[in-house]
Amino acid sequence: MSWECVYRTPTAEGDHAMYATEYAKFGIKVYGNADVAEKKQFPYGSYNILKPERSCHIGSFTVVPFENYHDVPIFGYLIHHQNMGTLLFSTDSYKIGLAITGISHYLIEANYSDELLKQNVWSGKINKAQADRIMLSHMSLDYCVKYLRDCSVGGCTTATKSITLCHLSERNSDPALFKRTVESAFGIPCYVAQKGTVVELNNTLI
Repeated sequence: MSWECVYRTPTAEGDHAMYATEYAKFGIKVYGNADVAEKKQFPYGSYNILKPERSCHIGSFTVVPFENYHDVPIFGYLIHHQNMGTLLFSTDSYKIGLAITGISHYLIEANYSDELLKQNVWSGKINKAQADRIMLSHMSLDYCVKYLRDCSVGGCTTATKSITLCHLSERNSDPALFKRTVESAFGIPCYVAQKGTVVELNNTLI
């Protein structure tokens, strides 16, 4: 089992549920929170509203959504499959409210470096208002590492097989540095979600 990173260019329609209605038109069932249902026009019966911390079964997957912390309502997800274990997916959130042990794979935001963000404010590349918005809606590398420690990643009993960092800022991150930082902290394979990246999501190390 694996997933591949595929990026599509954002438009003025917004980037959180940009293509959701297009998927629905082709008969693909879409799942998400009530806010998306209110703001998008879906074909009848094509959109399924999930509730936070309530599990649902989608094919052979069990999915548990949880509240993320952004400037709009948004979910992170625990996704379980017997061949994969449990994947924690969280992006567009400056923190995660639940520290969960026993996660097999993380697909988690590390949007910016505090130091790079400060340097870009000082140099005038971004203004303070932009920086404040970033810090209240996106996850820093430092917080990402702290959260993984809170989840006991890298401990002697860890179940974690891979960590994939996603939603890196073009101006406020350094992919190579972020990858080295996480691998050094936890001794677990770390990937950066870029176009064409393929990550094997297995229950056992190869």
